This record gives sequence, structure tokens and C-alpha cells, in this order.
Amino acid sequence: GVAWNYGETGTFLAGDGTPGRGFIAAKRDRRSRLYMGVLLLAVLPCSTLKSSHTPGWDGKPTMQSYITVETSASAVRTNLRLLRGRIGPATRLCAGVKADCYGHGLELLLDVIAEQADVLAVAAPEEAIAVRRLGCELPILSFFSACAYADGPELHDAIDELVIQQVIQTIVAPDVVGLIGEAARRVGREAEVHVKIDTGMGRSGVRVEGVGALVEKARGEPGIKLTGLYTHFATSDEADRTFMHEQLDAFRQIVAACERPEELTFHAANSAATIDMPETHFDMVRPGLAVYGYQPSEYLDTRLALCPALRVTGRLMQVKEVPAGSSCGYGLTYTFDRPGRIGRVPIGYGDGYLRCLSNRSTVRVRGHDVPVRGRVSMDQIILDLTEVPAARLGDEVEIVSPDPAAPHSVENLARLAGTIPHEVACRIGGRVRRVLVDEFHAKPQAATGDKAP
Repeated sequence: GVAWNYGETGTFLAGDGTPGRGFIAAKRDRRSRLYMGVLLLAVLPCSTLKSSHTPGWDGKPTMQSYITVETSASAVRTNLRLLRGRIGPATRLCAGVKADCYGHGLELLLDVIAEQADVLAVAAPEEAIAVRRLGCELPILSFFSACAYADGPELHDAIDELVIQQVIQTIVAPDVVGLIGEAARRVGREAEVHVKIDTGMGRSGVRVEGVGALVEKARGEPGIKLTGLYTHFATSDEADRTFMHEQLDAFRQIVAACERPEELTFHAANSAATIDMPETHFDMVRPGLAVYGYQPSEYLDTRLALCPALRVTGRLMQVKEVPAGSSCGYGLTYTFDRPGRIGRVPIGYGDGYLRCLSNRSTVRVRGHDVPVRGRVSMDQIILDLTEVPAARLGDEVEIVSPDPAAPHSVENLARLAGTIPHEVACRIGGRVRRVLVDEFHAKPQAATGDKAP
């Protein structure tokens, strides 16, 4: 057996300490069963169980991923400083760290973000617990409640854990109030909650006409402490902000009608509103995408010099000549009209490189922007290296650039894919090696090495 704590991923031991036999188990108890599982692998060779993040059985580092994701600490620090400059000294900054810090790596960035944030925001309760397990003591706001997990003892355990870990839970309906209050009394701790208000987005939250009753119920429930009210804008990143101002007016009316407002934190501003609309700041702002260096909208009147914090690289794993008339990839969707050279890079939609980028995107090899040819496969893409005769096996390939002007930046890839930067960053999968760097030290971007070796 093995004692295993949440967050200690990749720590594997044989049940009897002998490679090739035994089992792997995760410690499980009643309180933590929501967050920890049990895995039994009967009589498997232990060589197949090595983590890519820990030493192998012989003590040597195990094989690393083909693909490297670099995250820049200095970029994130710069972005947080710029966002701080847009808000008043009394306004708190709640940084979004949900979805693994928008695909940038929670474990890498948590300490960096905690240096300048006052509060952290996550979507799901298990994300909040992950933050706590990493040792962060900042207040954590969870946008979702635990009620979607299950019912009965498992639901009670989940809510108990959130109260014990002092996670601020969001309530959107009266029935949740009683469940959280019961948990608070069970574990002997006060449960802090915020009420989410649907001012028109039509997604989560209590409708405006139900706010008063929900606030009254929360304030009257033993064990619960109501400390905030918030809403979320549907169109703050659009050119036409008419509806956003309607939402803002509705929220202002709720704020004005609240009794004992000094006990509450009011918040509404996402990245776009934080940067461009100071009238939305209230007591706290909730930037997400902007923390990681991407413009939340192309329609902002104020633009900050945000620094993208992500760079993705791989290497050429094959280079070969192809004759004129040959085609490539599933469906043979691209045909060469002249003799050419192709290269393969081990990244595909299984790693988050979107399939809709087939025959559309570019990457950078030896300073040249080279096109992706054929369909993006699950595990690889094909490059047209015809204009880079010096390209050879093992050359670095920059797949995603931190330069916003590069055709393969997060923002430009999002435009090509008809989506938003959030999706491009969040899609980056688990088969990558993540490293934290201070600054990016990319090779010179000017074209080099045009002659074949």
C-alpha cells in the first residue's frame, strides 16, 4: 500500500516494494472521498507505471513529453501590476485561476499570482480544494456549489470539506442555503457565502426579483455568513455595451437596496470591465484572461500592454522529401503542386491543437513561418518545409508564440479557429511538459539558416 495526498501526482510505489508486482493505491477516507480515488492495478510491470514527472525505479529521470509549455512568471507579474493600476487602492483584485490557470498551470503559477492577488476565483469546488492542498491561504471564491456532485453522505462530505477549507461558496437558490448551514453546524465552523445574481446573462444566479428573499434566507441561516453579492456581464467584451449597462443598472439598484451593505463585498467586473469600465469596479474586480496576458476584447477604448505568458514548443521528428502531386494527411486534403519537403511534429488535437486549424495555421521553424498542411491528427501535424531547406530532424518548432503579432500567437490562432483565446489556452492537454520560466528566451525570430547542411 501507499499513503498518497491530494496534489502529489505521479508518486507511485509497488505494494510490496518490488518492481513488477503489487498494486498502487490512493489513500481514501470518508472526509476526502470526493477528491481522492482508489486505483488498483493488479500484477502490472512497474516499468509501465512510471510518472513522467518523477524519477524511475532506477533513480534516473523518466522520459519527458515531446511538447514543452513554458509559462512566464514575469509576464504574469507584469499583467497583475497593470491590472492593479486600473483599480483604486481600496478595490480588491480577485484573480481567476480556474481551468488550471486558463491552461497555464496552477501548480506553476499559484505562488506568483498569490503575490499580488487578494482573492482567487475557481469554477468548481475540487479546484478550490486543489488550491488549498498547494498551501495557499488566500480567500477562494468558488463559482459553483457542491450540489452537482451527488446526494446523501457524499454531498454532505463535499460541503463539509468546503467549509473546513474555508472556501467561499456561491449560492443561487434557497435550497442550497440549508445544506451549507447544516454543514457549518456539523463541522463547527462558519461558512462564508456570496450570492450570485442573474442580471440578464441568463446563465447562473438567482433572478433579480428573487434576490431579496435569498439574501434574507442566507442571513437568517445559523452557521452561514453572507459576505458578498455579485453578477457577471454578458457583453462587456462586445462593441455594443448597451445590454451591459442595463445589467450594471440592475446590479446598482440591488446594491442600493441592500441592508447593511458595509458587511458585503460587491463585484461584477471581468477582464474587459476591469480594464475599460471603472464604473463597474465596486469593491472587487475579477480578471481572468487578462492575468495571463491576452486582450479580452478588440473593442476596448483602453488597452493595456499585457504580456502573453505562454509559449509552446516541440521538435521535428521527421523530415522528408515529397514529389509533386503527392498528398498528405487524413482525407488527403492537401496536394503539393511541386516537389517539396515535409516535417512532422508530435502535437495534435489530443494535445489541444485544434483540428479546425488544418491547412490554415502556421508554426515557426528556424525563424520561418511555415504552414500546416493536411488535417491535424490526434497526435501530429505535418509542416511544409519546402522554403526551409536547412530544417532537419530535432529542430525546435515554436507552435504557440508569446508575441501577440505572430501568426501563431494564442490570439491569432483563436481568430483562425473562430473561437476565443480562452479556448486555445485551456485546450492544451495533459501530454505536455510544463515549465515555469522568468522570461522567454526564444531563439532569434529573424529567418536563419536558409541553406541545407
